[in-house]
Amino acid sequence: MMLPAPIELASFGLLAMALLLQCLGLPRSSLLAGAAAIGLAAYCGLLQLLGLLAVVLAAGLSYVVYRFPRPAWTALWLALLLALALHVLPGFDNPLLWQGKLTPDSQPYRLFWSFDKGVAGWLLLLGLHDAPHHGRAWGGTVAAVGVLLLVLVLALAQESGMVAYAPKLPAWLLPWLFANFFLTAMPEEALFRHGLQRWLENRVEPLPALIAASLLFGAAHVAGGWGWVGLATLAGLGYGLVYAATRQVALAALAHLAFNTAHLLLFTYPRPG
Repeated sequence: MMLPAPIELASFGLLAMALLLQCLGLPRSSLLAGAAAIGLAAYCGLLQLLGLLAVVLAAGLSYVVYRFPRPAWTALWLALLLALALHVLPGFDNPLLWQGKLTPDSQPYRLFWSFDKGVAGWLLLLGLHDAPHHGRAWGGTVAAVGVLLLVLVLALAQESGMVAYAPKLPAWLLPWLFANFFLTAMPEEALFRHGLQRWLENRVEPLPALIAASLLFGAAHVAGGWGWVGLATLAGLGYGLVYAATRQVALAALAHLAFNTAHLLLFTYPRPG
C-alpha cells in the first residue's frame, strides 16, 4: 500500500474538514476549508488545469444556484457535479493506494482516493445550504428500522450467493474508511438523500419520495447486474430511513459506511470472482 504524499494528505484532510463543517451548518468555515483544499490539490498536481477549471466552474454554479435558483442553472450544475462524481472529466490525478484480490475467490479491487467525487459532494452540500425542506424528522424508531433493513440486505446477499462469508482485516483499512466515508458515502448520500429525497419530499408525500430516491440509487448500480440493483435499492431504503429519521446527511453517510465496512470485513469484496 502506498499513501499519498504529505501535501496530498493535507489536501484530502481539508476536503474532509470542509464536508464536516458543511454538515455542521458552518458554510463560511466550510468554504474556507474547501478553497484551501482545492488550492493545495492544484499546487501538488492532484488537480490539473482542466480539472481545476471544472471545479472552479462547479463552485461558481454552486453560488449561482444558491443565490439565484433557476431550473436551467440547477440542471447544468447537477450535470457537472455528476460528471465529477463519475470520474468522466479529465484533469484529476486521483492516487491509487492499493490493488489486488482480497481473497482468492473475489474480483480484483483498486482503492483510490477520488478528489473529484469528494469535491462534488462538498459542492452539492454547499449549493443546497438553506434549501427549503418541508419534511419532519421521523424519529429514532424509523432509524432503527433502517439499520435493521441494512442487516437484512447483507443476509439476503449471502443467502442468494451474491457474496460469501470471508472474514478479513486488510492492512489498508484506515485509508479505506477515510475514502469510503468522505469520498464515497458522503457524496452519494448528499446526492440521493439530501438532494433527491429532500427535493421530492417538497413535492410529494415522504414515502413515495423515499421509494423513488431508493429506486434511483439502485439503478445507479446497474453495472453489477439486476441482483445488485435490487440489493442496492433495499440498502437505499435503509439509508433513506436513517435520513428521514434524523434529517442529517452525515448520519445517513455513517449508516452507508457501516454497511460497506461490514461487507468489506465479513464477506467477499467487492464481489465474488
